[in-house]
Order: sequence, then structure tokens, then C-alpha cells
Amino acid sequence: MNLKSPSFKFLLVLIVLIPISISAFAQKNKVLIVSDTWPEMDVLADGLKENGYLVSKANEEELQSDLSGFDFVFMYVHVTHAPRTTQVLIDYTMNGGSLVVLHHGISSSKMKNPEWLEFLGIKLYPRDHKEYPWKVLANLTYSMVNLNPGHFITSNGINYEKAVPFKSEYETNYDGEWEFDAFQLFNTELFLNQHFTDDQKTVLFGFRTEGGARAQPTSGWYSPKGKGMVFYYQAGHAASDYKNPNFLQVILNTLEWEPS
Repeated sequence: MNLKSPSFKFLLVLIVLIPISISAFAQKNKVLIVSDTWPEMDVLADGLKENGYLVSKANEEELQSDLSGFDFVFMYVHVTHAPRTTQVLIDYTMNGGSLVVLHHGISSSKMKNPEWLEFLGIKLYPRDHKEYPWKVLANLTYSMVNLNPGHFITSNGINYEKAVPFKSEYETNYDGEWEFDAFQLFNTELFLNQHFTDDQKTVLFGFRTEGGARAQPTSGWYSPKGKGMVFYYQAGHAASDYKNPNFLQVILNTLEWEPS
């Protein structure tokens, strides 16, 4: 072979670039899902696999103490979880991991996990609280409202269906009748009154019920924790949420986003 020929030079470039591209892709594609209910998470796992992610699954009792081998960990435990689970997930995040908490990862059962709520910077009040009672709204259609236009997670590849007014019930940062892009989730549920206890969060999404009777800026956010990051998305109650191309794209954007 002529070592100076164009074909040899092209072959040499491929030999050099292919390992680099494979290595770059493999750097952030190992995902662990920790859950106690699997139909919804199986749908999410399929969506992640279709986009090139290597997905492992674990129940609480199967959770290893060291999760540093995973680039992302999803938490979808519905019940009050064991203290060991709390500590493993906190340690993973504080040591540099990216933790994605979904839906009932912040729910009334977590009132019995105060260390978990403190770590997340969330306060939940009982159902009989006069101002901010915990409440579940079930079997409804609502909008995920983009409260952070231009952010990669809220903008990349998402097909917003409409613009809606958003006036938060209790967060003064959103006290105007501005319109924001939104997409809908159908026949699912949401939680009222997940109150922030710190100012470290970057809000991405709020929720707005049809007609706007309930609107709160708690549908999606992230916060630095130690060397790592925790993300929360309140959607995800129903398997259909993960089949929604817009919500799946939000999750994919979360995994692809590079913090500056």
C-alpha cells in the first residue's frame, strides 16, 4: 500500500478517531435505576437503551454500597425507604454522582425519611396543614411549564405545544401573568406543596393544571450537592409519562447536559 496515498491517510484518520469517539461516548452512559415498582421504570429503561445508555436495575435490598461506577442513578422508590438507602444515595451524590429523583421520590411517605428531605432541601407539611397541606391530584391532565427558557434541558429537542400563563401560588419569582411554553401529560398525577427550604435550586419547570387553578414551580429543578448534582422531576407516575416524547426528551437532556 502506498503510505502517501489519500486512501491510506483516510484509513489512518479512522483508526485514530474511532477509539476516541467510542471512548467519549462510553464516558457517561452507565445508568442505574433504583425502584420498588417496575412497570413504569421498564418503560424508562427501554427509552434509555434506545438512546444508547447501558441500564442496570436494583431493588432497595439489592443496592450496593458503592455506586461510583454509575454515571447516573435514578431513584423511584415509592415507600419509606431504609436509612441505608438514604445514605448510599447521598454518599453517591456528594462524592460526585448525578442523582435523578422521579415523582414519588418526594412524596408523603418520605416524611418518615427526614434526612432524605433535608438532603433534597424540601419541606412537606401534613395533610391537615392550614396553608400548605400535602395533597395528591390524581387522574388529571396538566402542563409542564418551561420556567427556564433557553436552558439546554428545557429547550433541546422539545416540542412545546402551547403557551400558557403561569402565576405561582406561593413563589414570588413567578408572580406575574407571563406566558411560558408548555407541554401536556395525560391521565397522571401530581403533588401539591413541595416547599423549597434552600435557595440552591435552579428551577426548570413548573406545573399548571388545566384552567390554571393550581400552579407551582416544583415540576423540575436541580441543585448542586457536594461534588455532585441532584435533579428532580415530579412527572413519572404513569408509564405513559415516560412514553411521552417530550418528557423522555427532558430526561435525555438531563443526562446529556454539561454543567458549565
